[in-house]
Amino acid sequence: MIDSIEAGPGIRPEGRTAVTEELETARLRLTPFAPEHVERLHALWTDPDVRRYLWDDQVIPRAKAARIVDESLWTFREHGFGLWALFPQEVADAPAPPDRLLGFCGFRPFEGGAQPELLYGILPEFWGEGLVTEACHAVVRDGFGRCGFRRIIAATDTPNQSSVQVMQRIGMVFEDRREYHGLDTVFYALSPEDYSDHLELHPDIT
Repeated sequence: MIDSIEAGPGIRPEGRTAVTEELETARLRLTPFAPEHVERLHALWTDPDVRRYLWDDQVIPRAKAARIVDESLWTFREHGFGLWALFPQEVADAPAPPDRLLGFCGFRPFEGGAQPELLYGILPEFWGEGLVTEACHAVVRDGFGRCGFRRIIAATDTPNQSSVQVMQRIGMVFEDRREYHGLDTVFYALSPEDYSDHLELHPDIT
């Protein structure tokens, strides 16, 4: 991803409704970031494989993880969107116990401006299982539906092809490749119309 997920003063989508308590998919529960998630999020974000792209391989302090949680709480309260913690559903084929935090997904205002940026990450042991893509579909639907977004962007370091593939699997369209914060970065975008077209082409997506 990029080198920071700190939220700025950001956007106020038109016509949004209050945030729901949770989003659900076939295998996941998505819960808005809360103070009790800080320790587990810090462990996720300091995992060597996760921090490689998310934090340019830096080990962030716990205080930074706590600040990101506080900022997400603020953006949910003020703007109706933020970051969600990913937990397994209580189903027979669940990937892990229901109280285990697997990853995160959601939106922050890009550069503190007027574009919602999609962010995501998951513990390495769950890579390749489609869970991040599943979570992204849930938050994208929520963004276009409840929040009223007209455009979503995402960015990642060009070598992070796993992240690029997630963007492509949810229908995002390549926009640009340029140096960003000193790194070779690709940018993708998604509109409600492009997302509807993507769902028509892939009716198996739930």
